[in-house]
Amino acid sequence: MRKLILLLLLVSLLVLPTSAQAQSDVRFGQLTIQLWPEYDSPEMLVMYSFVIAADSTLPAEVQIRIPADANLNAVAKVEEGRLVNVPYDAPVKEGDWVTITMTVEDIANHRVEYYAPLEKNGDTRNYDYFWTSDYAADSLVVQVQQPPTSSAFSATPLLPNVNQTSGGITYHDLDVGELAAGSEFSLSLSYEKSNDDLTVSSMPVEVGGSDLPATGETPRSFSAEDALPYVLVGIGILLIAGGLIYFFSAGRREPAPKQRKRHAPNTANSGGNIYCHECGSRASSGDKFCRSCGAKLRI
Repeated sequence: MRKLILLLLLVSLLVLPTSAQAQSDVRFGQLTIQLWPEYDSPEMLVMYSFVIAADSTLPAEVQIRIPADANLNAVAKVEEGRLVNVPYDAPVKEGDWVTITMTVEDIANHRVEYYAPLEKNGDTRNYDYFWTSDYAADSLVVQVQQPPTSSAFSATPLLPNVNQTSGGITYHDLDVGELAAGSEFSLSLSYEKSNDDLTVSSMPVEVGGSDLPATGETPRSFSAEDALPYVLVGIGILLIAGGLIYFFSAGRREPAPKQRKRHAPNTANSGGNIYCHECGSRASSGDKFCRSCGAKLRI
């Protein structure tokens, strides 16, 4: 019995350092934190996008902590231009936080999204964000989307990079840079907004819907070369239709009445005989009209 217990202890001592080493090998090459208040919900949409560094040991278990009062929206990765759900363990609550554990098998872009309550005092909106990095990151970028109908936007620390899209949506960015494992980052936001309009309702609608090619390909314009087959088919159809119309109309057409053959007057016989120029019948001396057809004789 003692030998068995000793053997289990030795095995555990061998396994634990290996697990700890695998965990320490995980590093984010790129980490982006996006905060979109009142985007498609009256709450704050928080999105983590991260890529495991190429020299990390894979597969690896990655743990992401979210606030305990948050509603988890997605655990996924980008695969061939589309978001694909990634399996994860049941969330574990630890005080004010809930830990999400997911298995990362490649260096694809992974995402974790959740909604968190947004503090509202009249027209004033406030939100305090806090992040503790369990992993080192080569680069951290923080982005905040400002609601289009808001004003008096402010952030601490400052978000110096301000960009506005063609649709009128303003983004405030901060390039934090390299982040060591165990370091902390906090951000406080405040703005004024006198309505409950959601940002998504004011964004321009793209022709063809929001599901543009997920692969990122731009739709090709319709050229004259593309139209050529359709033009040829249309001409063929018109020719066939014209032939059928001519065939049936020609078949129903009545033949023109035959004209009676006219005979020239024959006065060649000696004796001065007169013949009708219409029917050729011989006329008698003194006749002014043909006795056969009634035509006036040419005397």
